[in-house]
Amino acid sequence: MKQLLTIGIIALAASVTAQDMPLSQVLIPGEKWQLVAEGLGFTDAPAADDKGNFYYSDMRSEQGLFRVSPDGKISPFLKGAVGISGMKFGPDGKLYACRARARELVSIDLKTSEITVLAKDVRPNDLVVTHKGYLYFTETPKKQVTFVNTKTGATKVADVGIAGPNGICLSPDQGTLAVSDFRGKHCWVFRVESDGSLKYKQPYMTMRRKPDPDAEREILPMFKLSCRGDGMITDAYGRYYVTTELGVQYFDPTGRISGVIPGPHGIKGMTSVTFAGPKLEYMYITCFDKIYRMKTKTRGVLYQKGPRNYPPRKR
Repeated sequence: MKQLLTIGIIALAASVTAQDMPLSQVLIPGEKWQLVAEGLGFTDAPAADDKGNFYYSDMRSEQGLFRVSPDGKISPFLKGAVGISGMKFGPDGKLYACRARARELVSIDLKTSEITVLAKDVRPNDLVVTHKGYLYFTETPKKQVTFVNTKTGATKVADVGIAGPNGICLSPDQGTLAVSDFRGKHCWVFRVESDGSLKYKQPYMTMRRKPDPDAEREILPMFKLSCRGDGMITDAYGRYYVTTELGVQYFDPTGRISGVIPGPHGIKGMTSVTFAGPKLEYMYITCFDKIYRMKTKTRGVLYQKGPRNYPPRKR
């Protein structure tokens, strides 16, 4: 009863009613993945701004960060910001980033290119920033989610116990925080309190997994313990998208899986996903040495612009 109650609280906080959300509401018939960039080292940390630009990190490049304009032109961005595994824009206009190899969490002033260290001796993987400047980042080796108040510098442990916390995102109204598990089968959710603390932890979404060919079985197949849940994002309708070894798994706001969007043929895998473009209508995926995008029927949200009610009103 307690578990059902807490799940209900999270759903009510998101102001969402259960509804069928098939892939046909997202995918455009005949639309295919478009190659954006190739010949890269290891791509991750997708991000978007309100001008339609898409950003990504090549963790094996001395340049580090790159920007893709709405017309597809790629240019170097903030030279010297290397080794970034996750990044998002904050409400103050700064870029916040996880420097995994350096074991640092940093902020980058886009006007001066000054990099400020917010936390040292940490194991940051990915992050998200709320409109209040509350930052949450995953520390996969520690099985931990860490909280940073970007205005005061206060840092504290927000959660411990997820086997492999990896991707992290917010609901459009920023009342719910979601975390993917790289070593498990669930995406976990929390209610975000007014002071930034997290409550009502639940295994909200169950990701599909590949059958385990080495497992002993009699009749029913046995599945792998994990589908390698990685980067994740939400759209304006409160749907969740998670990159996994099966593709981009897609869940409705109530946590029900609606389908899996296969990646382009021949890719080595996916590391993360986001929406970008003039209307945030393009789904971008980082795929190790390549970047792809696909136009969709939906649109993304920019957390730095503040909370949004969902589903959005029809224009």
